[in-house]
Amino acid sequence: MSRWNISDIFFVGEGGRVRILDLKPGQVNIITGASGTGKSTLIKAIDYCLGSSKCELAAHVKRHSVAVGVKWVMGDMQMITGRLIPPVGQGTSTRMFVSNGRNLLIPQSVEAFQGATTLEAGKVFIERAFGIAGLPESSDDRTARKWRPTVRHATAYMFVPKDVIYNETALLHGLDQADEAPAIIETMPYFLGVVNQDTVLQERRLRDLRKKLEREERKLRARQAAGSDYKKFAMRLLMDAHRNGLAGLPSEMATEPELQAALTQIKQSKPGAGKNPEESELTNLYAQRRSLLSEIENVRRKSRATRKTLEDMKAFEGSVRRQYEKLKIAEHLQPASSVCPLCETPSERGIEISEAIHRSMSIVRSETIAVEDVRPRFVEHEDSLQLELSRLNLKLNGVDERIKTWVRQSEEAKQLESLAQYRVLLLGRVHQFLEMNPTTPLPGPDLDVLREQILELESLVDSSAKQVLLSHAERKISQYLSEGFADLPTGQPCIGAELEFSAKPPDIAIIEKDSGAVLRLPDAGSDENYLAIHIALSFALQKYLAKVNAPVPAFLAFDQISRPYYPQRGEDESDIGENEEVSAMRRHLDFLFNATAAQEGLQVLLIEHAFFGDDPRYVAATRKRWNKLSADALIPLDWPRRKDTQ
Repeated sequence: MSRWNISDIFFVGEGGRVRILDLKPGQVNIITGASGTGKSTLIKAIDYCLGSSKCELAAHVKRHSVAVGVKWVMGDMQMITGRLIPPVGQGTSTRMFVSNGRNLLIPQSVEAFQGATTLEAGKVFIERAFGIAGLPESSDDRTARKWRPTVRHATAYMFVPKDVIYNETALLHGLDQADEAPAIIETMPYFLGVVNQDTVLQERRLRDLRKKLEREERKLRARQAAGSDYKKFAMRLLMDAHRNGLAGLPSEMATEPELQAALTQIKQSKPGAGKNPEESELTNLYAQRRSLLSEIENVRRKSRATRKTLEDMKAFEGSVRRQYEKLKIAEHLQPASSVCPLCETPSERGIEISEAIHRSMSIVRSETIAVEDVRPRFVEHEDSLQLELSRLNLKLNGVDERIKTWVRQSEEAKQLESLAQYRVLLLGRVHQFLEMNPTTPLPGPDLDVLREQILELESLVDSSAKQVLLSHAERKISQYLSEGFADLPTGQPCIGAELEFSAKPPDIAIIEKDSGAVLRLPDAGSDENYLAIHIALSFALQKYLAKVNAPVPAFLAFDQISRPYYPQRGEDESDIGENEEVSAMRRHLDFLFNATAAQEGLQVLLIEHAFFGDDPRYVAATRKRWNKLSADALIPLDWPRRKDTQ
C-alpha cells in the first residue's frame, strides 16, 4: 500500500468513554443502520479531522462527546488527526492534534491526545504527510502565498456525501460551495499531475506581472496627459511670471526640462515693468471652461448610450439563447416521412415543419454570432469614451488651476503696496521652488524591467505542453469513466452512453448511444443516472490519481447509494425481496466490490440504510449494523451529556 487509508474513526466522551469504529484498509467497509443512528456523521467527522473550518457534526454527537479522531495508515506509517468537538451553539474549535509514527495508540481521553497545535499548523502537518507540496511559511512572496494546494482541496476526490451523489450540477464535493469551488478548480491540474507547484506559481507570477505592466502603462499615460506635480507647480509660477513681464507665455506641451530652464532664467533676471492681470484673460478662461464642460457632457451622453446598448445586447443575447434552447429539440428529430402517419395520404407537411425548425435555429444561431461580433466594438468604443472623458477632465482641472492662479494673483497684488513688491515675492517663490527641486523628477518607473521579467517567465512557462498533458489526463479519466459507467444501471438517455470528462471547469458531457447527441449533466434527468455518473467518476478519478501518484489518500466515502431504488424502506432489510430495483442495487454493489478489488490499496466506506443479508460479501464487509431494536448508534445512548452544552 503506497497511499493512505483509514484504520479507525473514534469519538471520546466524558469519563474515559471511547467509541472506536475499525475499518479494514484496501477493502470495502460498510456501516448500516436506521435513520438517526449517526451514520452520515462519519464523513463529516473525517472532514472535520482534516481541518474543516466548520464543525458540522450532529447535535447529539456534540452533546455527548468531547473529541473526535481518525487514525490513518500507510504500510508501517501511522498518523492520528484529532479535533476537540465544540458544544452546541459554538461553531468550531481552533485546536487540533496531529501525531505520526508507528504503533500509535488511540487516545482514551482528551489529555491523551498528542501533537497539540493550531488548526493551520495541523493542516500543514497533514499536507506534508500526504505529500501535498507546501510553501515555506516565511515566504514573503505574496503571489506564492496566494495559491497553494491544500488538504482541503484533496477532500473533493475522497467524499461523495448525500448532497453531491444525486447533484445535477456539482460533480465533486465542494464544487457547490461558492467559497471553495474556485480553489478546487484551480488546483485540479496539480492533483492530476499536469503541473507542479513551481509551474503554477510561475503562471500566476506571469499573470500578475502582466496586470502590473498594464496598470503602470495606464498610470504613465495619465501622468503624461495631466503632467506631474512638478509640471503643475512650475506652470503656476511661469503664469505668474508672464503676467508680471518676467517670462513669455509657457506652452502647455512644454516638457519638464524646458520648464526648469524657463524658471532658471527667471531666477537670474531682474524685476522689470510688469502688468496686472487682465480681465480679458479671465473671460477667455471661463469661456474655455464652458466649452470643456459641454464636451464632457457630450462624451458622457455617448457613454450612457453605449452602456445602454451593451445592456440591451446582453438581454437580447439571453432571449436568443432561450429561443435556441427551445428549438434544440430539432436535433433529436429524424427526417419526417412524406406520408401522413395516420391515413398514409401523401403529405409534405412534416418535412416542411422540420425544415422550418432547422431554419429557425440557423437564424437564431446567426443572431447570436452577430451579437458576439458586434459586442467587442461597443466595448472598445466605451473604453475610448472613458479615456476621452479622463482627458477632458484633466484639461478642465488645468483650466480651473489657471483660473485659481489668476484670482490669487489679483488678490495678492491688491494686498501688496506696489506691483514691484509682488514681483519680488514671485522671484522668491521661484528661488524656493528650484532649491527644493534641484533636478527634474523621472517621468515614471522604468517599464523595461517589467517587460524583461515577463519575457523571462514566458520562456519558462510552456502553456502548450500543459494543455497537452491536461488533455491526456482528461482522455484517460474519460476512458475509465465510460468503462465504469457501462457496468452500472442507468436509464434513458444514458443507457449505453459514453461520458467525456473535462477538468476546467469540471464537467461531464453525455454522448447518446444512438443519436450521438451531446448532452449536459442536467440532461441526465433521473437520480439513478446521477448516481451512476458520480460513482463511476469517483472510481475513475481515484484510478488516475493512483497512476500519477497524486498526494490524495486512496479513500472513497459514499453516503446512501440505495435511495433512488427504495427510499422509504424500513430499517430491517434482511428480508429484501428480489425485484427490478433490488437487482439494480445489486449491480451497484457488484461494481463497488469489483472496482475496489481492481485498484490495489483503494479503501471504500459505504454508509448505507439497506442491509443485504443474502450477500456474503456485504455481510463480511459490514463493520457496524445499528438498528432501533439494538438501541445502538454511533454515540451510545448511555453516554452522559456534556455539562458545557445546551
